[in-house]
Amino acid sequence: MEDHAAKPRPSNLLTRVRAVVSTLDLDCRCRGKLDAALERFETLETRRQVRALILDARHQAERIAALLELVGELDTVATDETDLGVFDEIAFLFADIRSAAARGSADMARAGRLASARRASPHEAEG
Repeated sequence: MEDHAAKPRPSNLLTRVRAVVSTLDLDCRCRGKLDAALERFETLETRRQVRALILDARHQAERIAALLELVGELDTVATDETDLGVFDEIAFLFADIRSAAARGSADMARAGRLASARRASPHEAEG
């Protein structure tokens, strides 16, 4: 499972790029164009990350739906079940559902934070 929280945020990358760019001797007009280009890049990168997180959350929802169908076999389990492995199999299915739900939840929470930060950005109106 990929850890989305471990990915560097675009603003961290742009902070480092801006630190390097600030040491360059650029005229005001050129610096303004560069700053605007960096802001547009950050907006596009944030949108790309939000889109990827939403797609992964959708994948997790589809995974949960498929697992729920398999868990439906629980209806066939009797109190005097002879194949005791069925209990472990269904327990694993529930654990997989928990894992997919946690990942989907984390994806949506991160997407919300990224989208919120993008809207709060004073430069969003420019992009």
